[in-house]
Amino acid sequence: MTPGTNIVYRMNMRKAISITLSEDNLLWLRGQAARSARGSVSELLDRLVADARTGGRMDPAAVRSVVGSVDLPDDDPELAGADTYIRTLFGTSARQPMVVRERPPKGRKVKKARG
Repeated sequence: MTPGTNIVYRMNMRKAISITLSEDNLLWLRGQAARSARGSVSELLDRLVADARTGGRMDPAAVRSVVGSVDLPDDDPELAGADTYIRTLFGTSARQPMVVRERPPKGRKVKKARG
């Protein structure tokens, strides 16, 4: 890798769910998705939820705190062993084989000489 080269890793952490919508709302979602760049109802719905979440639009009765949403281990409540645990997970993951495909650089097409 050359100096100054930046590598960007993107993780697509999504989870499939089942939702129930009225026919009108489903028809509207499908129409909007068909006009979007990706044409995916899931992508559109994810974007709508993200926009609503980051825009602060929510039910006033909704929970606004993450307190109590993380369970700490009883044997390590101060997370003193967290670094070792994460390093072990990373080491195990890094040793697993992965498929890497490189695309050839886009260049000029060379015309073959006739002859």
